[in-house]
Amino acid sequence: MIQSTKLAYAGILGATFFWGTNFNAGAYIIKQMAPLSASIERFAISTLILLVIFGLLGKLRLSVLRNNLLAFIGLGLLGFTGFSVATFFGLQTTTPINGALILATTPLWTMILAVLLEGERIDRGRAIGLVLGLLGVGLVITRGDIQVLLGLKVVSGDAMILAGSMAWAANMVGTRRFVKDSTPLETTSFSMLFGVMGLTVLGFMYEDPIASIRHASLAVHEAVIYLAIGGSVVAYLLWFKGIHVIGAARTSIFFNLAPVFTMLVSSLMGVLPNVWQVFGAGGVILGVLFASGMVFGSVKSTATMAAQCQDNAA
Repeated sequence: MIQSTKLAYAGILGATFFWGTNFNAGAYIIKQMAPLSASIERFAISTLILLVIFGLLGKLRLSVLRNNLLAFIGLGLLGFTGFSVATFFGLQTTTPINGALILATTPLWTMILAVLLEGERIDRGRAIGLVLGLLGVGLVITRGDIQVLLGLKVVSGDAMILAGSMAWAANMVGTRRFVKDSTPLETTSFSMLFGVMGLTVLGFMYEDPIASIRHASLAVHEAVIYLAIGGSVVAYLLWFKGIHVIGAARTSIFFNLAPVFTMLVSSLMGVLPNVWQVFGAGGVILGVLFASGMVFGSVKSTATMAAQCQDNAA
């Protein structure tokens, strides 16, 4: 059980690293491709890899798809279609700073939903970790300018991004709440399948995906492939595995590490962090340590222990 938990934490860190570097790769891709078109290409590649490779290996059971059809449709539309669309359209009428600050509340919504639906307990370590993590993300994004926080105004774009944040939180909690007898691989594959279906429908409604993909350069397609394999296939498998082993609320705290990894990659590319970003990164890391129980011994919920027992029995 201890070894399984350690591997789950390592996998979650890996997933967060990939999602952090998504921002670096995405900033490059978006210069040549429309957002929804890029998302369609990315998740179409990811879905194809998962379904073909693991389907041929017999790792994807059609019985699981049939028994969890409604759950997979809901998770796909929430975690893939809804989150991507809400962020894309939200950023059209709000600032990136507002959007990033709102998205940083995802662990809060996840924890609230986990408490309401799964009976998770918010102990001292997780409460402190949540506060430190949010403060750290705020410092990374605002560079310590309190006026940025005071000037946060709720406009239509803010509301859409907030909806996207809640959709991602619901996806994480719903994975354990509503999906039965499914492996992390199956949950990822089938949810992503319905998610890319939703993205494709919306993409053809608002963009010209075929033209956008055809006119993009080879370098852009290579970046999209990186997102498809690292930021989607590998990251989502590791993330869902983490949810299965340690719970949605605890796993969600690590979401705050994404901007820290983005900052580190930017530093390697010659864009050095300022003092507020360094302090913010420290706050995020401390928040993860507290929330994961590495500082205070956390009391495990019944749901978490049950998931761990199921994992060890598998």
